[in-house]
Amino acid sequence: MDGALAGLSVSLASECVSSQGLLGARLDADRYALTAECSLLLHHKVRVLEAYTILKFLLLPPGIILILLAIAFFLVRGTLGRLLLFLSWSLLLIMSLPGVAVPMLGTLESYPALAPDRLADTGAQAIVVLGAYIDEDAPEYGGPSPDGNSLKRIRYAAWLHRKTGLPIYVSGGSGEHAPAPVMARVLEQEYGVPTARVEKDSRTTWENAELTAPLLHADGIRRVLLVTQAWHMPRAVAAFERAGVEVIPAPTAFVHNPDGEKREGSYKDWLPQASAFLVSFYAVHELLGQFYYDAKARLGFRAAPEPARQVGG
Repeated sequence: MDGALAGLSVSLASECVSSQGLLGARLDADRYALTAECSLLLHHKVRVLEAYTILKFLLLPPGIILILLAIAFFLVRGTLGRLLLFLSWSLLLIMSLPGVAVPMLGTLESYPALAPDRLADTGAQAIVVLGAYIDEDAPEYGGPSPDGNSLKRIRYAAWLHRKTGLPIYVSGGSGEHAPAPVMARVLEQEYGVPTARVEKDSRTTWENAELTAPLLHADGIRRVLLVTQAWHMPRAVAAFERAGVEVIPAPTAFVHNPDGEKREGSYKDWLPQASAFLVSFYAVHELLGQFYYDAKARLGFRAAPEPARQVGG
């Protein structure tokens, strides 16, 4: 009797194990099928999102302009007309691709970022921040406000001031809406950082240097931290060195990766974008500016603007 019960128990146990094994196998199969289905669904959603992104960039400027130019190419008769359309289309396309615009501007960003832990060893005596442009009517602020480029520069200048305690000289602009006074006001009122001098008669980077150098020399300053966009720095450094100022470049707002590591590419790098066109604009502007300034220097030309008015300090 006991032997029969033992045999029955073993048989039941075997059946239970077998059933559990079958159940486990079915669960594993169901789990695998669910995972595969989720993966397929996710892949489909990614494809839909990519298609939407491509369509969006093609329908927004400059994509839609490129499409219209391509259509016009086939509608226009005549070799000259087609040639001009093809050149216009090609130039607009190239300048609108991030995969072209960013590396092009990156070639101008030759000065590396200042290492925060080495600021005390620079030997600089002051910080010079260059103005860009302003929004002449910013109703939310009740008046003019620095544009995006100017804000990036004064933010970094304020950060450098807090790290080093060096005085700040702001340079840039001419006329009623010169950016330098507006930048100085934002530095003092919003960042809590005082300015030593404000030069507000210059109209170009060349004149930034010509008019700021006398203010620096009058205060016994020979070496400065120069703050501007990384892509603008080569032209700015050359101008200030020609004016007799020893420059330690303090670039900000890098477009490319300043560490030298290549960013993983994306299909978006090869879709026309308005932001990339602006990057190309800055690159062409700086290249032409460097060529012009080099030519002026070789010809021995020196700017002779009106004497700078000293404001503050």
